[in-house]
Amino acid sequence: MAEATAKEFRVGHQVLLRDASDYTVDVNAKVTARELNGASSYIAAKLLEADDNSTTHDLRNCDVALIIGNINAEGAAMPDALAYDPTKWYNYTQIFRTPLEITRTARRTRLRTGDQYREAKREALELHSIEMEKAFIWGIATEGTGDNGKPERTTMGILGMLKASAAANCVDYSLDSDYAGEKWVVSGKKWFDKKLEVIFRYGNAEKLALAGSGALLGLNELAESLSTMNISPGETSYGIKITKWMTAFGVINIMTHPLFSYEATNRNSIVILEPKNLKYRYIDDTSFYSEKEKQNTGWTRRDGTKEEFLTECGLEYHHPTTMGYFNSVGIDNTLV
Repeated sequence: MAEATAKEFRVGHQVLLRDASDYTVDVNAKVTARELNGASSYIAAKLLEADDNSTTHDLRNCDVALIIGNINAEGAAMPDALAYDPTKWYNYTQIFRTPLEITRTARRTRLRTGDQYREAKREALELHSIEMEKAFIWGIATEGTGDNGKPERTTMGILGMLKASAAANCVDYSLDSDYAGEKWVVSGKKWFDKKLEVIFRYGNAEKLALAGSGALLGLNELAESLSTMNISPGETSYGIKITKWMTAFGVINIMTHPLFSYEATNRNSIVILEPKNLKYRYIDDTSFYSEKEKQNTGWTRRDGTKEEFLTECGLEYHHPTTMGYFNSVGIDNTLV
């Protein structure tokens, strides 16, 4: 066996020796030795029962060893400890800046539609939030040097994280060769169930999905054509109104996301998340830097003010295999 696999065993472990093609072979054993030697590593075990559980196969066909406990004698010394190497991840914080500028004349002009400065400030904050949210979804982690010679970083978004660490959970119905040329209403349910089973192997039995309106339409088409999908609208979860989808593997709380619905190429996409595995981290949370008229003096003064919203932040990720990215939900397969 591989050395990395052998390192998971220690003397005293109780193991189940199995033939993956015939579960009746299953035999309990106790690990008595372990040898680490690259790809030639192995464990030695003492059988706790006779190898006669199957009438057609025996341990000569064994290809699986599962740790099912540990065995210790009375008064025995403390066994060796095992340690596991974590998968190390990192991300950067990104500096987001959204300026607003207004002339002195515009600021003092009374309009029927209201205060121009207050509207410009509201709009700047809204744009600031939208651009941050887009980066949290589609951004990638980079570190370089800006035009001023100072460090410049971008933060890793959710999709970049999934593509890098849970690529098997990033799928596209229209490009899946297993369903070449098949209509969404014919095979979409089977495809979705197959992919959801992978995601629900890990984490909670309840997840949050951010979906485009086209993807939600595709799910409704499946529900109407099959009458086997349990989708109930109007529920409240995570503090928002959602559509609850009961699957064989768990519950998906679906929220239609405007950033997906608005753009045509994202409209048929769904991102499935576990919110507790995403943490907002910042160096400086959103702050407004104003410019007072008395500060804007001297020979370089402008006939107006220029201010900005600034945030330096990013997302911290945990357990990416609990999440997924589904594309072409509701779109027919285009392969031939």
